[in-house]
Amino acid sequence: MSEQFFDNLIHENEFPVIFIGSGITQRYFKGAPTWDHLLQSLWQETNQNKSYFSAFHQLRKKYNDPFNIYTELATQIEEKYDDAFYSGVTKLPNLTPEEAHAQQISPFRTRIANVFERLELKDKSDSKELKLFKSMLSKARLIVTTNYDSFIEDELNKAINIKVGNKGLFSNGTELGELYKIHGSITDPNSIVITTGDYQKLERTSAIINAKILSKLTESPILFLGYSLTDKNVQSLLKDLADNMPFSVDEAARRIGVVQYKQGKKDIEESISDTNYGVHYTSISTDNFLEIYQKVSQINQGATPVEIAKYQSMIKQIITTRGKNGELKHVLTSVGDLQNLPEKLKNQDIVVALGDSKYIYKFPDYVDYVKDYYLRPDNMSEDIAIRFILNTSPQSTLPISKYLHKGMKLDEKDREKLNKRLDKFQSLSKLQESTPIPKMHLTRLDSELNQSDSAISFLNSKDGIKPKIKMAFLIHNINNIDAKNLVKYLLTHENDVFLKDTNTRKFLMAYSLMTEKIYKRI
Repeated sequence: MSEQFFDNLIHENEFPVIFIGSGITQRYFKGAPTWDHLLQSLWQETNQNKSYFSAFHQLRKKYNDPFNIYTELATQIEEKYDDAFYSGVTKLPNLTPEEAHAQQISPFRTRIANVFERLELKDKSDSKELKLFKSMLSKARLIVTTNYDSFIEDELNKAINIKVGNKGLFSNGTELGELYKIHGSITDPNSIVITTGDYQKLERTSAIINAKILSKLTESPILFLGYSLTDKNVQSLLKDLADNMPFSVDEAARRIGVVQYKQGKKDIEESISDTNYGVHYTSISTDNFLEIYQKVSQINQGATPVEIAKYQSMIKQIITTRGKNGELKHVLTSVGDLQNLPEKLKNQDIVVALGDSKYIYKFPDYVDYVKDYYLRPDNMSEDIAIRFILNTSPQSTLPISKYLHKGMKLDEKDREKLNKRLDKFQSLSKLQESTPIPKMHLTRLDSELNQSDSAISFLNSKDGIKPKIKMAFLIHNINNIDAKNLVKYLLTHENDVFLKDTNTRKFLMAYSLMTEKIYKRI
């Protein structure tokens, strides 16, 4: 057995580029559909005259590649589904034909987004494995996924710059600690790639995606998780590697790892394999994903890629802002000092201070931000707060009203980013609608809240119901509780993990929507 890939990864201490495929969603979520099962269920919803299997068999006579069969089936289903939706035969929650028409929202893709939004973690999902999965993701130089679901960004508590579809290819970014969702996202149903036409459009940009990854290969190894080697995305990248890669067989195998799921296999078996188009890689066969996550998590450069990206963004902001005023000499050291810096870093400790004096050693994270927002409103400067807001995904819950005003000086791109966030969080009722509560607990939760002397005692009661479920219930009942005291309690008594939980974040957002001015757009 050879262990050239992971041994080299740990020894070189390099952040890898990680590809995440549908196998990861299927590993952790109940009923996570394969492509075939997803199309089967959607076909049945359109009440077509012939069966799904009949249509599949007919297309197999035309195509010998399952990929072409599935994309063609998706094309046929889309036409039927949209017709059924606009004629009133099929209905979608939170989307009317009038809204779909006016806003040009795809009913078919909205239905697909609904499927993945409702996925629930498997009961047997190993919490230790998921914790290490999150740790591994935090060590990725770049994450690329073809999955639609929000599992990756949820695991990272949205603390990652998310690029969806082609929009991310041409936007400015550090390309460090970023998530590329190249086949779209459930947060933007129209971005979902599934039909023949979608893939034809994607082909025109796949070369750009591959070029971005290829440019990183000299600095970062690549790890594929949840993919089969028959996957078109994997094949496309590996073919481009074959045409452009300057590495020897051994070097290529040390830098390209493909994890292949082998049910029940407890050890990790690594071997050098090759494709029929000339790329060598390390084939990793196992069912022991926990150990894989452990190995990648051992990479330690003193800061994660996401943290490094924040500092890069701050430096860029300093140079852009002061440069426009012709004042770079006031913020940059001499060229000679910069040239000597790498050697100095090897031989002595050097402190580089960035940012406002209140955060001279640390750029704020979500917990820093929200505690200052509610407990210490004058502690964080507006500049740092706005920069943090702009660096946070517009889809994530984050109170921001205190820092907004009509006279804000923002460039067009930043203004649009803020407006996307405001469009997403326009009302308390919409936030409540997006926060599900398991029906099995509703009666009991209602009774317990009525009997409790405060929301705090309700949250802390030992009744076997998970705190995050209680937080969801409190979001729906925020007008009937002493929300101000609960907010103060959460921010002064709960740990960072609980504060970063999705439902806790939603509650703090709900409190903002209930008590502060709601801005439609800036």
